[in-house]
Amino acid sequence: MLRFILRRLGQAVLTIFGVMLISFLLFRGIAGDIAAIHAGDKSSEQYKAEWRHRHGYDLPLLLNVHRRLVVEDKTSGPSRLEVLDVRDRNRFSRTGDVLELILSDDSDHVRLGRYVRFLSAESPVEELTGGKPLAGLREKKSDPQPGQALLKFTLSDGKVLEIDVTGSKTVGQLIRRINESPQNIDPATHQKLVESRISDWTFGDLFDAQFWPYLLHSVTFQARSLKNNQKLTDIIAERAPYSLSLTIPAMAVGWLVGMVISCFVAYYRDSVIDRLGVLLSVLGMCIPFLAFMIIGQWVMFRLAPDHAYGLTTSRANIYAPVAIMVFAGLGRTVRFYRTVILDETGRDYVRTALAKGVSVQSVLFKHVLKNCMLPILTNLILSIPFLIMGSLLVESYFGISGLGDLFLTSIQDGDEPIMNGLVFLTALIYTIGLLVTDLSYAVFDPRIRLQ
Repeated sequence: MLRFILRRLGQAVLTIFGVMLISFLLFRGIAGDIAAIHAGDKSSEQYKAEWRHRHGYDLPLLLNVHRRLVVEDKTSGPSRLEVLDVRDRNRFSRTGDVLELILSDDSDHVRLGRYVRFLSAESPVEELTGGKPLAGLREKKSDPQPGQALLKFTLSDGKVLEIDVTGSKTVGQLIRRINESPQNIDPATHQKLVESRISDWTFGDLFDAQFWPYLLHSVTFQARSLKNNQKLTDIIAERAPYSLSLTIPAMAVGWLVGMVISCFVAYYRDSVIDRLGVLLSVLGMCIPFLAFMIIGQWVMFRLAPDHAYGLTTSRANIYAPVAIMVFAGLGRTVRFYRTVILDETGRDYVRTALAKGVSVQSVLFKHVLKNCMLPILTNLILSIPFLIMGSLLVESYFGISGLGDLFLTSIQDGDEPIMNGLVFLTALIYTIGLLVTDLSYAVFDPRIRLQ
């Protein structure tokens, strides 16, 4: 059994890793620029660029075999190194403009341009600038000459350099223009004031990408909300009780009522009661869950308006959504349990017991139900992972501040750390539920051996 558990745990790790990878690619690789959501569409491109750098969204997605153009300030002083585009009168702001400026944690360094895969001295400058040339058009008389590209360096000691980089076709040419410019030489020491180079790369930088911090923060539940910087663990501790207060009663009552009704209609097999039960079950399966919520809340507003929405006014407001979840799931539950019970009643041992005069009640409740527990238990345990998440639609529709409602709002607000943490939590509980299901087979059926 130990070997079986270890093998299933290994499979669970690979499954969760695949889920997190797919979630990452969907919500970060395809969803678009998240900086515009949190920084605001009207924010400057420089502010968005700094926001991306602060939260690690400027890194490559999966593996970092990229490099950047780095400028190091050789002077010392109270100020911070800045680089501006003289043409645009602004700091390098966005990918696709002249150059993108990302301030590093080191005040003596700035990084120019995008991360470029296998950047070298022979790489075209357009790879740094998103396909745009360095030179621009003159719009004012005070602007540089048409086609001229000037970079303005404000050093930490207050010195200002304007270096002409016009005609730089490759990254190597751009670096030489900056390093060998006469203005870049200190007359007193004959040393460079700034030094430009391509950033170094080692094998340790391979995992310096967006995916791995995302995975680490999700697995350790150390993620923080992009909206209010609240820790994921605090959010789960605050909202999980609401989800559990909704889903645990709904699951327990739904399972109990479903089992009673299934045994009742199976006992009267091929009778009017059985046919009526099957008809109502199929009818309940055909009605959309949203219809149950709309009709249920409409009835509550008619009968008890104060208990039709939210949990802030009264704890009794939880009864309505619980009842709706139980009633909406009865059709599927009864249909499935009835089929399992009737399939077991066709076994040889049942016919033999009935032929020997054993009562139907004794056969049904002492033998058939016990042997039906494997599929019923599977169906029950696989619903456990959704307890912590609650019901996404029900929580949102009835104003319950649970994890299901949080998951929907985090998607709408682009709060990726919270959303990814909840995806990992769901995948973790689901894989644990599968393992518990397999182990329970050996408990309820001694014939099963876990190898």
